[in-house]
Amino acid sequence: MFDLDTLRVIWWALLGILLIAFAVTDGYDFGTAALLRLLGRDSDERHVLLETVEPTWEGNQVWFVLGGGASFAAWPMLYAVSFSGMYLAIALVLLAFILRPVGFNFRSKIEHTRWQDLWDWVLVASGVAVPLLTGVAFGNLFLGVPFRFDDDLRMSWHGSFFALLHPFAL
Repeated sequence: MFDLDTLRVIWWALLGILLIAFAVTDGYDFGTAALLRLLGRDSDERHVLLETVEPTWEGNQVWFVLGGGASFAAWPMLYAVSFSGMYLAIALVLLAFILRPVGFNFRSKIEHTRWQDLWDWVLVASGVAVPLLTGVAFGNLFLGVPFRFDDDLRMSWHGSFFALLHPFAL
């Protein structure tokens, strides 16, 4: 029905749409979390800021999951090599994604300043880590990542996490 070149364009367009939808919808949530300590002068103002994103932030992350699924469906070898090569970065992104709902839910469980400050800083860290690390990943994709083919045409990763943190990607 479709030739290979048409399917490639369709998959790239689908992946682009999913990642743009993630950046637009969840970008607001990450920006609010990253600037939480700057925008909210006290605990009540921070609570109001978090209430603006709480109804939608979980739904916005679906775009990111769909983007990962689409990249796996279209390019499983590339998905496997890049995820194993960028393991530390992906583990940090997943940790930030895991700590985010914990911060949203636990922040208001105890009315104590130190408790709320702890979860505020967790939310700030998660709001900074995910956009920074996904930006580093995309910056490196534009420059090229250190994939190599061996004699059997198997892809392998020949780089490190810290080599990805160069000025252009940051």
